[in-house]
Amino acid sequence: RKVEVIRSLNNGGDEDEDGDIVVYASGMFEDGQYARNTNLWDVTLEQNSSNICRLADLRDCHICVGGGFPVASLDDTLPNNASVQGWINGDEGDESDERGANGDACSVSFCFCPYSTWLPFLIHGWPREAWEAVIQSDTYDTRDIIHFLVDVIAAQYPEATVEFKTVTFVTGSIHGALKRLLPPKRKEEVQADRDRRNAQKDPERDALYDFVARTMRERGNEANAALFLPQLYSILGFLAAMGLDRLGVNDELIIVAITTHEQLGDEGLREIFNQFGPDEDADSEDDEQHDEADNEDEA
Repeated sequence: RKVEVIRSLNNGGDEDEDGDIVVYASGMFEDGQYARNTNLWDVTLEQNSSNICRLADLRDCHICVGGGFPVASLDDTLPNNASVQGWINGDEGDESDERGANGDACSVSFCFCPYSTWLPFLIHGWPREAWEAVIQSDTYDTRDIIHFLVDVIAAQYPEATVEFKTVTFVTGSIHGALKRLLPPKRKEEVQADRDRRNAQKDPERDALYDFVARTMRERGNEANAALFLPQLYSILGFLAAMGLDRLGVNDELIIVAITTHEQLGDEGLREIFNQFGPDEDADSEDDEQHDEADNEDEA
C-alpha cells in the first residue's frame, strides 16, 4: 500500500546498476485524502533524509505503488513511455509572505498522461532570480520539461536537489483502490469530508471561473500557470468588484473584461471600474436615507 518515488536506472531493468534501488520519498495510500479539487486523491510523501534526490538524477526516478510496481516513469528516453507535461510554478507560498512558505525553493508540477497522476515537488539550490527569469520569459516547452530541468538547469546548478511533496491520483483512475484499500472507518471519514466540501461549493461561481479561463485560452493566452493565474484572478476580482459572480447576468461585461485585460492589463480594468463601477458614496447615502426612513416609521 506504499506509494514511493524511487531511483532505478532504465525502469529497474539495468542489470549493471550497482547497489540497491534508492527510495527518495514514500507515503501510505490509505493515509491520503481528497484534494481541494475532490476529483483528486493526495498522498503526502515523507522525505528520506538519508537519500536526497539530485536534480541531475530526476530522469532516473519512478513512482511506484504496492512495494515497487511502477505506475509512472520520469525517464523521457524510454520507448513507449507515457508522456509527461510539466510546469514551473515558482513561489506557491502565502501571498502575504514575500518569500512564500517554501523560501527560495521553486515549485514544479508534473502531469503524467493521460492525466491520471500528478507529481508536485520543490527544487532547492536553483537561485530564485534564475527561476523567476525562466517563468517571466515563458519560453520553456512544457512537453520537454525533463530535458530542460536535467540537461539544462541541473548542468548549470549541479548542487540543485529535489524534494518530493505528494503524489496525486485522479480518483476516476483509482476508484477500485479507494474501495478496496481504505479501512471502513477511514473511508467513511474521507467521504464525509469530501461531501461536506462539495456541498460548500458554488457551482455558478465555478462555472464563471471555468468560462473566463477557457475564453482566455481560446483567445490565444498561452502563458504558463505562474503567469496565467494572476491574470485570471485579476479579471475575476474585477468582475466581483462590479457585482458579477455568475454567468448569464452580464456576459458582455465578462468579454469586455477579458479583452481589456488582454490589451491593457490591470490598469485597463481599473479605468473601467473608475468609470462604471458601483458608487460607494451613493450607496452609503441610500443606506442613510433608508435608515432615516425606518427611524421615522418607528417614531
